[in-house]
Amino acid sequence: MPWDRKEYTSIITPAMRISAIQESASRASNGDSTEQQRLVEELAMQIRTESDPLVRAAIQESLGDIQVPLARDVLIAGLNDDDLDVKLICCRKLGDRGEPENVPILRKLLEGGEVLDVKLAATDALGNIRSTESVKTLSIALKDRDPALQYAGVEALKQLSDQDFGNDVAAWQKFADAGQITVKSEISVAESVMQMSPF
Repeated sequence: MPWDRKEYTSIITPAMRISAIQESASRASNGDSTEQQRLVEELAMQIRTESDPLVRAAIQESLGDIQVPLARDVLIAGLNDDDLDVKLICCRKLGDRGEPENVPILRKLLEGGEVLDVKLAATDALGNIRSTESVKTLSIALKDRDPALQYAGVEALKQLSDQDFGNDVAAWQKFADAGQITVKSEISVAESVMQMSPF
């Protein structure tokens, strides 16, 4: 029977490649920096020639969780991918990393001719980067004519700041443009315990 022949059973499918990437990333996340660097280098090489967008998406998803400089570089390169889903993953992962140096990169997406989905993803990502520059950059979303992008900008600013102007876009715009911005700070575990203590 033809399906018993070796060439029919030894094909490495995209699903198999994705599974291998996820497994390697899971091991690397628990490994040392040398192992993480090695994996990132391997995935950076693989994505250059990978034709399947689902596999490219899996690579970017895995790289986003590894705190190695090259991983960030590959995510940035992924913003130019032909596939929309890959771009959206790269936006989200750049935001999840929380690095202030990612703000100018995301700003370019908001200022450029990207489709709405990419601009929305960039706006959401900015809401995860706690810096005054991130807050200022979100004013671009507020000035956009699209109400969905304005709403995303408001939600991102709510997440970043200690202010509450409800859904008043004009008030949030004034706040962002003022330049004197207090970014919401993380409350430490110790502070949380002290606040809950009755003594």
